[in-house]
Amino acid sequence: MAGKLAAVAVLAALEHRRRTGEGQRIELAQSEATAYLLGEFYLEEPLTGRRVRPAGNAVSYACPHGVYPAAGEDAWVAIAAVGADVWERMRSGLGWEHEGRLASLAGRLAAGAEVDARVATWTRERSADDAAARLQSVGVSAMPVQAPGDLRSDAHLAARGALVTIEDPEIGPVRHVANPLRLGRTPLTAPRPAPRLGADTEDVLVRMLGLGVDEVRRLVADGVAR
Repeated sequence: MAGKLAAVAVLAALEHRRRTGEGQRIELAQSEATAYLLGEFYLEEPLTGRRVRPAGNAVSYACPHGVYPAAGEDAWVAIAAVGADVWERMRSGLGWEHEGRLASLAGRLAAGAEVDARVATWTRERSADDAAARLQSVGVSAMPVQAPGDLRSDAHLAARGALVTIEDPEIGPVRHVANPLRLGRTPLTAPRPAPRLGADTEDVLVRMLGLGVDEVRRLVADGVAR
């Protein structure tokens, strides 16, 4: 968030200079840049008298809502049953008996530890992919928690062009995240591998600093630059 706000601040300062000719001094503390995102947590204790504590994946508007263990090593599935109708579809789809005390959100939140334990018992018996697919089939938001290797082979990301293959001159083809921006009339520059050490030395010293090509090559030969 600090980086995003800093970019906006710089753009605003440039626009101010364009209009007035005056410069601007930007002071941006990283902690302050994110503090405004936490306003409700700052206010909750003085307004309600309740002590604010870490909640993990739990929320006040849904239960179950969390990340649950699946079969296999370090395998997990994220599940969010938001709304009474979604909970009912989940309960019915998994073959659980109706319990009046869990029919309301307040009841499920009160029994949150029990609900989470029941969900975890069910998810541990199947793979994250299978658990997510079964829940999705009855209209429950669920998705396997993906490790980097899973993301590289994800069919959804591939279909959206979110991943590209870059040819690195030293290590060969590398899968990389593509530019997430999509412009209607402006083509995007194709991604390139990271430049090797010294790949742009001559261009920078000649074009930006005004040195001669022969002088730059002499600096390289003498070991001053690479």
